Amino acid sequence: MNTPIKIGQRWISEAEPELGLGILVDISKRTLCIDFVSSQCQRTYSMGAAPIKRMVFKPGDVIESKDKTTIEVKSVRDKEGLLYYENRGNSICESDLSGNFNFTMPQDRLFAGITEKSILFDLRYQALKFKSDYEASDARGFMGGQIELLPHQLYIARQVTSRYIPRVLLSDETGLGKTIEACLILHKLLVTQRIGRVLVLVPDSLVHQWFVELYKKFNLSFRIFDHAHCLESELADSPNPFLDDQLGICSIDFLISDPKRQNQVLTAGWDMVVIDEAHHITEKKDTYTFIQHLEKATTGLMLLTATPEQLGVQSHFSQLKLLDPERYFNFEKYRTELKSYQETAQKVEKLLKDKQPIDHFLDSYGPGRVIFRNRRSVIKGFPKKQGILKGFDADAGQIALTNEEFNKQAAKETRKEYLNDPRIHYLISLLQSGDHPKILLICNSKTKVNAIDQAVKRHIKIDIARFDETMSILRRDKNAVWFAKENGARLLISSEIGSEGRNFQFVHTLFLFDLPMNPELLEQRIGRVDRIGQKNDIRIYVPYIRETGHEILAKWYMLGLNIFEKNIPGVHYIFKKFEPILLQQIKDSVANQKIDQQNLSGLITQTREFCHEIKTTLEKGKNILLELNSFKPGTANTLANEIRQTDASLHLEQLVISLLTHFGLGTDEMGKRTFCIDSEDIADESFPLPSQKDRRFTFDRDLSIVREDLDFFNWDHPYVNRLLEYFITKGTGSACLAAIKSPESPAILLETVFILDCIAPRHLNLERYLPQEPIRLVVDHHGHDVTSNYPFNKFQGNLFEDEKNWFKTHEAITRDLLPVQIKQSLTLARTTAGTLIKNGKARIKRIAGSELDRLKTLQKINPDIKDREIKIARDNMNSLQNHIASARLRLDALRLIRTL
Repeated sequence: MNTPIKIGQRWISEAEPELGLGILVDISKRTLCIDFVSSQCQRTYSMGAAPIKRMVFKPGDVIESKDKTTIEVKSVRDKEGLLYYENRGNSICESDLSGNFNFTMPQDRLFAGITEKSILFDLRYQALKFKSDYEASDARGFMGGQIELLPHQLYIARQVTSRYIPRVLLSDETGLGKTIEACLILHKLLVTQRIGRVLVLVPDSLVHQWFVELYKKFNLSFRIFDHAHCLESELADSPNPFLDDQLGICSIDFLISDPKRQNQVLTAGWDMVVIDEAHHITEKKDTYTFIQHLEKATTGLMLLTATPEQLGVQSHFSQLKLLDPERYFNFEKYRTELKSYQETAQKVEKLLKDKQPIDHFLDSYGPGRVIFRNRRSVIKGFPKKQGILKGFDADAGQIALTNEEFNKQAAKETRKEYLNDPRIHYLISLLQSGDHPKILLICNSKTKVNAIDQAVKRHIKIDIARFDETMSILRRDKNAVWFAKENGARLLISSEIGSEGRNFQFVHTLFLFDLPMNPELLEQRIGRVDRIGQKNDIRIYVPYIRETGHEILAKWYMLGLNIFEKNIPGVHYIFKKFEPILLQQIKDSVANQKIDQQNLSGLITQTREFCHEIKTTLEKGKNILLELNSFKPGTANTLANEIRQTDASLHLEQLVISLLTHFGLGTDEMGKRTFCIDSEDIADESFPLPSQKDRRFTFDRDLSIVREDLDFFNWDHPYVNRLLEYFITKGTGSACLAAIKSPESPAILLETVFILDCIAPRHLNLERYLPQEPIRLVVDHHGHDVTSNYPFNKFQGNLFEDEKNWFKTHEAITRDLLPVQIKQSLTLARTTAGTLIKNGKARIKRIAGSELDRLKTLQKINPDIKDREIKIARDNMNSLQNHIASARLRLDALRLIRTL
């Protein structure tokens, strides 16, 4: 800054022009303090490197004083360091100017001399282009999961999110990923803003698993609504704790125990309610009654259960009744319908053998729009499992200690010493054998985790990682990474809760130090390693102390259910049948310190026979209509491939790194497509800094799955979108100067970017039909359209920075040429905009119109298509047509280029 500096002068911030016109209020040897009155803020700048400039108006500019007096500047006079703007006797000192000057429009910035580096124009255009492509993509909302792209999960998510009223039952067999399917659906609906308020209801044991799954894999932060939160909220005078956050997880057991909380949930209002382990809600009348009230208070509803309909028709009907009480109101009528569906299934099987079309039959199958169920026999890719039971003799003291785990205080177990436990010796022998590179050990409590850790370390020197519920998610991430490394920890000891929501598919040895009483919890333990994508067969070691309750559980699970080696459909139903006998035998063994082997053998035989009956029943009643409706590989693979292509593109990676660098965040490349933020030099106080979680990231989906310490950056990622939105709305790169060498005669080019804005309710997803695709134009000094002569990639790399504000010394350019070029650009942009609107209307008719026609046709043969759904489809289509007609052009950016 070479001009004399004096209090009262008017300055503008080149970094934050939206602050308006500031007045210099204080000067020191090293700093300047400027008061931006209209924005009610002050900024202090370094004297040597201030991103500010003196604001000097020129003749012809219209200015306004603090008292609202307006004049057109005819002359400018400098008096003792302050400028006076004059017109026929009227004079306004710069210190008396209004601070409400707006420099957010590109042309205003250009004429005010607030221009930026040419490369920022390129960055802005690319940001706008890529953002437009993303928002118009059908894959939007499905890209964000830090998960494998499994076609059957994507298919279900796509089908459900295409519904205007998403109310469905997800009933894939255990291990196929119902939770991931539900999370994909929620993520898509939230990203596209079709829903805002979500409540997830789960058994108490699954609360943290859902929290971790949503946060770690989908970047969705849910509040856990529990007793502590509700009390804290009420102490803060909140009228309803369930209104404190838009997204919440709650234990259904907690709600049912407290009528006050039930009423608060019912009055809070929800766009979507998700209920996991939905087969439990029909077991108790008060629970089911509450859910009946809740389903009326929400538009969307997802029920998750792995229990097949054949194992409890009445219970299954009760679940369907929650989803659609008008359709499923009479149980006997439903049973009659089931028989007709069996006849349809037989026809479909015959058509499939003859390789004939079956779409008509699938469309007519009503429950196919409500229920989704995939089976392991259809979805390939699971590993084989081998259960290995190992019994150990023990003295009376050890037997007594082990049996203590089956008393009512099992959850508060106090045993802390396992040094001489035979299970520890067995574990050590496996570690020393060299056949098990990594072993995952799961037990039921944090106390055991610590005791086992200490016991193993007393015997051998080995790297051990730990997981328990008291650790932060960040600490668990670090331990998981250490365990995943080839030269990292060989043993991970985890509590039941500590392992929830975690995948260890790189491990193929599971050591179960104890066994949960509930086989569904045991399935969750096995599911940590038994996943699609597991490359090795799994060995599950089950040590037990003979003559204890553990022996009964181990043998019943292995010899009765065969749960360690096979997936057991309807395991909850089977467990409930034998639970009283099982509990009694365990109780007797604890009391007698001895097992009645004859009774145990009888229980195992009965269980095995009943499992065979169940398997036979399921095979006979196999619902081929449901399975065909639940997964269509062609449609699913198309979506998966689109996401893979987007993942593979380098556009997002290059854009994000460029944006971070521009705002002053340094990145260090840790590996291929993997970075960490290692420095900060940010002058912009309002810049959205990344969270700790977002500071180590990768653009590689596969790597992010095995490296839980890395965040997966993709187009759906909230920080990526926040960063992109901040850059665009700040106006960076909207007014730039550049030069280009050309053998042709000298020319002055104006490059402009227009955006077709259309304000519409977000749930309509108007950008799907009318993308905000930037309209780029180049006109020369004759007003001719020369866009085709100067494509974007021709300018990239060939332009160089020009002299700052060179054009302001040429009055003919600012007064005559630029206004004509801008006007001509607008005329050309209107022609393109007209074409875009026309294409958008045609796209609405083709997509939304076809869906409406399809629903009306389906309603004639499928009673599950409701008038309400058709009305929503029709209203949405009409609303889209009305809003698209109101689209308006906006000049977003311009770049003045002269040829040299």
